Amino acid sequence: MSGVFISYRREDSGGYAGRLFDILSAHFGKENTYMDLDTIRGGDDFVEVIEQKISLCDVLLALIGERWLTSTGENGSRRLDMAGDFVRLEIAKALERGVRVIPVLVGGATMPHQDDLPEDLRPLSVHQAMDLRDAHFRSDAQGLIDVLDETVPGVTHRSWRVKFSPAVSSVLAVAAVMGGILLFWQVKPRAHANPDSAAQKQIAPANGSVPSAQASPVVADKSKRPTKGPTDIAGEWKSTVKYDWGDTYEETFKFEFFGPELTGTASLFTVDRGIFDGRIEGERVTFTTKSQSVLGDKTYDDTHYYKGIVDGDAIRFSMLTDSGADSHVPIYFTLKRLDEAK
Repeated sequence: MSGVFISYRREDSGGYAGRLFDILSAHFGKENTYMDLDTIRGGDDFVEVIEQKISLCDVLLALIGERWLTSTGENGSRRLDMAGDFVRLEIAKALERGVRVIPVLVGGATMPHQDDLPEDLRPLSVHQAMDLRDAHFRSDAQGLIDVLDETVPGVTHRSWRVKFSPAVSSVLAVAAVMGGILLFWQVKPRAHANPDSAAQKQIAPANGSVPSAQASPVVADKSKRPTKGPTDIAGEWKSTVKYDWGDTYEETFKFEFFGPELTGTASLFTVDRGIFDGRIEGERVTFTTKSQSVLGDKTYDDTHYYKGIVDGDAIRFSMLTDSGADSHVPIYFTLKRLDEAK
């Protein structure tokens, strides 16, 4: 078996390690990604347990934060100078075995100097480091995955962000479509969420709030609204969407409309999301969807704002994500009717 081992200090980089573990385990599989040594019990030989874990891996990621080098124990001594320090043992064993060791700098940390390291960790100082920056975490994590894919061919590859089994994904997709159909037959004010949509319940914030029209980046200028009726975009549409951190997915959009109100689903990372605040006025299409992202032990609600122009059997879209966990730039893609997309 091969895999990726994440070495970190809880008080120094625990939040970064948790988020990175989620991303790597979604790509390589949880069975190939290791982080905590919580299985060490009283009476266990922790050196032997660490050796066993390291022996299963082809690469060790040494997360280094601002306190990694200076963190002290209860007696005031520097942890790295203690023979039984877990972090020191993990990295030293990996270096000894010839495992590929990649220093990963988080929280603005810099690479430690060779003279500041204990003897068995000094080889670490000549290993090329990579950064995980707060403002570009996802794109930096993707860059790290690209390096691992290229340099550690033994690690099993799985698609990043596919967090549901096929069966669960199918259930979510069916639930989202049924939710859209039910909402279509229930003529309600557009600020109301569909209470019967399982996918919508999963991704909406706990307080059930729905972003108001004022929250959308689309400016509704009444003087410039088209006077003709809404363009018929009912049906299924598809597009190949490249997101701002570099991943590409085949996304599916299913639209229904009643007058100017647009309902249905729009997939994000191949998972169907219920449409909120959907409007179609002439050839202009706007709506929002919701999802969640995880940073360390915190979960953030993300809102995705879509704005499109119908052009025959295509819709040219821009999408901007408002996330508390990461910054984003607009992405652009073109939808094709299902018959045209094949």
